[in-house]
Amino acid sequence: MTVPAAGRTLDIIEIFARERRPMSVSVLAKATGMPLSSCHGLVKTLEARGYLMESKTQGGYYMTRLLGHLASAIEEFDPLPDWVVPQLAEMRDKCEETVVLAKLTGDHATYVEVLESEQSIRFIVRVGDSRPLYASAVGKALLGTMTPDEREALLAGVKFVKRGKKSITTRAGLLKDLEDSQSRGWYMSQGEYFDDVSAVADAMRIGKEYYAVAIAGPSSRIEPVLDRYAKMVTAFTRNWRSAFEARSA
Repeated sequence: MTVPAAGRTLDIIEIFARERRPMSVSVLAKATGMPLSSCHGLVKTLEARGYLMESKTQGGYYMTRLLGHLASAIEEFDPLPDWVVPQLAEMRDKCEETVVLAKLTGDHATYVEVLESEQSIRFIVRVGDSRPLYASAVGKALLGTMTPDEREALLAGVKFVKRGKKSITTRAGLLKDLEDSQSRGWYMSQGEYFDDVSAVADAMRIGKEYYAVAIAGPSSRIEPVLDRYAKMVTAFTRNWRSAFEARSA
């Protein structure tokens, strides 16, 4: 369930991030599709909380630095071990492809870290974006790492939608893919969400949470070196599991 007021607040923030200039309530209302009165109320609330300030000289509102300060404070409280991002960056540099870390959230895989390739043609995704479990390498890795009961509970409510040319569109097809992936020890997607994009992934359970790591990029570059990239992602998950178990012992 989504909350309209929360969505409208995020719309306002994203518009300021994109436009980078003071804007009037009427301009914001038009940009967000909100009624003028609703937009005015939201702007006044954000102003009262210190997130917006009015500039009478420039004729509009602008974002203060408060949101940036809060974001910095949140970054300092990162639940991931401090070695995780450096190792992801090292993997990105070795393979020269985009490396992502995703987490199971509900019935989707949500990206929590993204280290983009520096190549001009590359896989691009944002932190916070999510993918269906059946249509992504990280999603299938998460499913394959769950207990059978957990997996069945999630799949019971899944509605398969064809996203790419090679999308899996049936429960039987997905289970067969997971079985094959478990046998070889890693997971992959091939044009299943975006055409001509492939990814290699593995996942692990850390405490009560599931995480997956993947290397993703154009299929023409990924598929010839599947085994090499598979060794990278499985080594990463193996190291994380070992570190977690050692800390918990």
